[in-house]
Amino acid sequence: MKKTTIGMVCCLLMAQCTPRQQPEGNDNTQKPKQPNIVFILADDLGFADLSFTGSDLYRTPNIDQLARESMYFTHAHSSHATCQPSRISLITGKTPTRLKAVSHGSLGGVTGPGIEMPAEEVTIGNALQEGGYTTAHIGKWHIGTGDNGPRNRGFDVDIASNDFCCPGSYFYPFKSDTHKNEKDTKAAVPDLEAYSSGEHLTEALSTEAAKFISQQKDSKKPFFLNLWYYAVHTPLQAKEEKVKKYRDLITPEHKHRNATYAALIEHFDEGVGRVLKALDNNNLTENTIVIFMSDNGGALYSNITKNYPLRGGKGMFYEGGTRVPMFVRWPGVVEPGTVSNERVAGWDIYPTLLSITGVKGDANHNKNLDGVDLSPVFKNANAKLPDRSFNWLKFLSLIHYGNTTERTWPGGCIIKDDWKLIEYFNMPNAPNRHHFRLFNLKEDPSEENDLAQSEPEKVEELKQTMYQWRKDVDAPEFDMEKLYGQVSQ
Repeated sequence: MKKTTIGMVCCLLMAQCTPRQQPEGNDNTQKPKQPNIVFILADDLGFADLSFTGSDLYRTPNIDQLARESMYFTHAHSSHATCQPSRISLITGKTPTRLKAVSHGSLGGVTGPGIEMPAEEVTIGNALQEGGYTTAHIGKWHIGTGDNGPRNRGFDVDIASNDFCCPGSYFYPFKSDTHKNEKDTKAAVPDLEAYSSGEHLTEALSTEAAKFISQQKDSKKPFFLNLWYYAVHTPLQAKEEKVKKYRDLITPEHKHRNATYAALIEHFDEGVGRVLKALDNNNLTENTIVIFMSDNGGALYSNITKNYPLRGGKGMFYEGGTRVPMFVRWPGVVEPGTVSNERVAGWDIYPTLLSITGVKGDANHNKNLDGVDLSPVFKNANAKLPDRSFNWLKFLSLIHYGNTTERTWPGGCIIKDDWKLIEYFNMPNAPNRHHFRLFNLKEDPSEENDLAQSEPEKVEELKQTMYQWRKDVDAPEFDMEKLYGQVSQ
């Protein structure tokens, strides 16, 4: 699908919106004044990984329906191009750079700053818990272990959060068969021992989410469900009948061609459908806000997916690395089938949730929130947010790619108005050296034309703005050898 048609597809799908049928309920049922919140976060789901956003293979009818009932944000960005810093930002409302969360993981000899969420941060779970909400985290955490787990960071309920980035297996008992090392132990997903052979992790998480929702039906307290799926991160595993279905569908003309990944997305879509059905069945839909997004762009390694028409993917500063699907459904407030073209980012979620719930949060923490309240846009798709720049900083991430590809190069990025400037840092033992790349995203959304040489004044303008931002948030200095030593190829 060409870049000029994705918006048309979205509009056509929204125009065909058929509202979800609501079960009959007792009109006299007393509802809490504050809305319930379900925040659904996908892992590594790319911009074009839904049939709604342009996939020519993946089938996502439940998420497509959610999108039609929601406001779709065409220019939503993750907080970082990799998942750990992105999640730290989501849970704190601050840019990863402010929290020194600019590395990703500690494998491959890389340590560096920002591996876990700082202990002093007040999470959105803490804030809503203090504001009278029952809070639950289900699924992937990946931003702290031990005392830094969900139970100690603002969540009354913690189900299936392991100590690693991904599950040992998507099939019961949801752990590796090998148990060779510490990684295998950390990857085992806990709390799901009651399930049985053949069950898929995504199904189990959705079942647990539906149980939690059902338990809130008669509660006088509002609830916040932080549902962070492991899907569609590796290991790519899905039930064989689903894999076979997509394998039979793929032709040489398909852009998306990974049958197992397509099947894993279908598991994910079915899971989201079960969660939405649980809201319907318990007469909770009308007073529940559902926010859906991904933690970063789709992964390109091993031909997992493609983020067309965007350039690049997970780990990269190009749009494919940070542009993600994002929908917000809020019955009675958000007009179904509306679209906002405002640029937003993951760090906006925290202040938005404070605003829409009326929860004050922690005053000291809130002084350094980097996001803005998106609720004016929820109420009016034509509303404009304050002018601002968007900045990212990323150090080395050997954990994904090795150190010779652009996907892992360290650097920084700024988007201001229609312009994006990427700065790549020096990195020993890799072919790149310090340089800049400049793109006009309005005229060149696929970032095919580097204007750094022809627009030196714009490069200088954006560079100074970016450098000032790093100073303002006390960004860590990048020194490859000092931070990591000589990393060999």
